[in-house]
Amino acid sequence: MRMSGVCCVALLLLSGVAMAQAPAAGRQMQNSALGVVQFSAHASFLEAPPRLYTPVQPDIAQIPQEFPLGLFPNVGSGLAFKGRSGNAVDFYGVTDRGPNTDAPSKISNPSGSASKVFPVPGYEPGFGTIRVDAAGARLLNFIPLRWADGRKVSGLPPQAKSTEAVEVPLTAQFRFDAATSQFDPDGLDPEAIVFDARRKTLWISDEYGPWLLRVDPSTGVIRQRIGPGSGSTDFPAVLAERRSNRGMENLTLDVTTQRLVGALQSPIDPQDSTGRPLQAAPPGGKPIDIKYAARFIRWVEFDPQTGHSRSYAYPVDGSLYDKGRTGAAKLGDIVSLGSGRYLAIEQGNRAADGKVQHWLMLVQVPVDATDISRHGHDLEISSITEAKVGDSDWSAVVPLRKTRLLDLDAAGWTAEKAEGLALVDANTLALINDNDYGIASQLLDAQGLPVAGNIEDCTLDAATGRVYQCQAASAVAAKVVPRKGDEHRVQLWMIRFQRRLDSWQLP
Repeated sequence: MRMSGVCCVALLLLSGVAMAQAPAAGRQMQNSALGVVQFSAHASFLEAPPRLYTPVQPDIAQIPQEFPLGLFPNVGSGLAFKGRSGNAVDFYGVTDRGPNTDAPSKISNPSGSASKVFPVPGYEPGFGTIRVDAAGARLLNFIPLRWADGRKVSGLPPQAKSTEAVEVPLTAQFRFDAATSQFDPDGLDPEAIVFDARRKTLWISDEYGPWLLRVDPSTGVIRQRIGPGSGSTDFPAVLAERRSNRGMENLTLDVTTQRLVGALQSPIDPQDSTGRPLQAAPPGGKPIDIKYAARFIRWVEFDPQTGHSRSYAYPVDGSLYDKGRTGAAKLGDIVSLGSGRYLAIEQGNRAADGKVQHWLMLVQVPVDATDISRHGHDLEISSITEAKVGDSDWSAVVPLRKTRLLDLDAAGWTAEKAEGLALVDANTLALINDNDYGIASQLLDAQGLPVAGNIEDCTLDAATGRVYQCQAASAVAAKVVPRKGDEHRVQLWMIRFQRRLDSWQLP
């Protein structure tokens, strides 16, 4: 796994040369179940030339003056090691579906399970090369994704089927306008990227399908798309029941088997024929949505050579998360360490105070791990009820094993979303955040003044832009605003461990 010439670059970065603009963690140690973990970390803000910025729509309140160059090209949704160029380290970074902000999870006119604001509906998702050297981190180029027939790719969501959870796209005024906020049946929401040097291709995962895309690295043309279905080379159909905006957030290429490994971001959200979330009751408890209480996240291993896949259960402890919900947990990116071991970002609102916690987990596939591919959402129900449902019995499943290797927050991580993870060499990881293009949603009262609260807790009349039934009773409207402080920046961290990462073993 060691790559000649990369180690010295990482050490140069960690020395602090020209990289003091972003939070720096320095040399540290943490205690874990595996013993003392010693590491050094340093970070820089990602820079980009003005030509790569996205022009700002003039109707987005307060945004143009806050972003005179436009919106920063947010390639922080996924990260892949590309190679070295002299004394520099190069990565591929990928965007998500484009500028979007949170909106109410309940919507009327039109009806839908959730909504998102798309202030730049014509945005084209893509990827670019990030170079890290003594001068910092900068984006060198950007290549938009394209379909093989030449069509542009958009990040707008496909229209929901009755049994799927997909957002309704809104304008910057929190309204649904079919002329400008259209659904796109082929819309993509990229979230992770892998450089497959042996096959000379890129693999990109997506949240909508969820899809796995094989992409030409020189042109951005999509050569293959794999998704859920009933065929022998499809992903298990149950993956289509992924929770809205919680599809395949992560992806890695196993260094031992050369198979692709990814997982859904959170437990699935199966719907009934009317589009209502299915529920299950834990022993002695009240029924709860499956997406909030299922005790595992689906993990998928895909063989590009044969097209076949296997699925495993990544266990989640709800007691660690807000309101005791496993659905608060989110899997960020994954990297392979070989021999069935991985590092994964597990993050979400913690139980103590609701603030987001970010952990780096060591994950291992046991030799007797249960392939759950044939099981539909009855297995999630069984995990909640603790009883057998049909032929699905959670108590008989051997899940993945995991333990926390590093608390990223204790190491100095300050961004809300840790989303891209790349292995640089045997001792060094790179980590990048998704800055949501530097924009966010703000609730307002009748006088247009800011109101504290979570906009996703509200209901929206998308014909008028009015919000109601919010936990913050005075909220009646919302607008798009700049994110505060460093949250509107993309950070790239280099973390160097004292010992080889592939030397860590679960007991």
